[in-house]
Amino acid sequence: MKNAAKIGMLYVLPGVIVLGAFFLGHKSMDPDVDRLSPPEESIEIMEPVPAPSEEDKTQIEGVFGGPEYQYFPYKTTIIGNIPGTNKLFSFEIAVALYENRLTANSSMDTLTELETQLTPMILDQALGMSSEVLLSKGGREALKLKIKNMLNNTLERWGHKPFIHSVEITSFVVT
Repeated sequence: MKNAAKIGMLYVLPGVIVLGAFFLGHKSMDPDVDRLSPPEESIEIMEPVPAPSEEDKTQIEGVFGGPEYQYFPYKTTIIGNIPGTNKLFSFEIAVALYENRLTANSSMDTLTELETQLTPMILDQALGMSSEVLLSKGGREALKLKIKNMLNNTLERWGHKPFIHSVEITSFVVT
């Protein structure tokens, strides 16, 4: 009997105290609306909210920031072989996004998640180019455009909106 009383005090009494406190708390509250009255009597008609003014829009834009360039540097160096030679090329890129900070951060997270899948595709864009093309300014501009188009097309195919504004080659070496 003593053991049963001890178990009751340890396990049952705390539950009874908590439930009792909830019951008393709910009984002490006085509702704003009578639950038994018809619903149409208890509904208040609210005034429509006015459209935000230009000043409010400026304040909202200040909080989230307007669109600006954000750069996502690829951590991986792209290395490939120049066909028909024993030379290698290597380059690093940064992807430019033109969005507000909140959206740009989300887009950069997407690029970080997909970086390992996108790196071989970026390398494929440069493979087959000769050293003369890779070393010329026009060749590098064409490479940047190919990489940008491939990234946007791939992102769209994988269910993301194409958000790459441009691709910048930050380092380029032919050895």
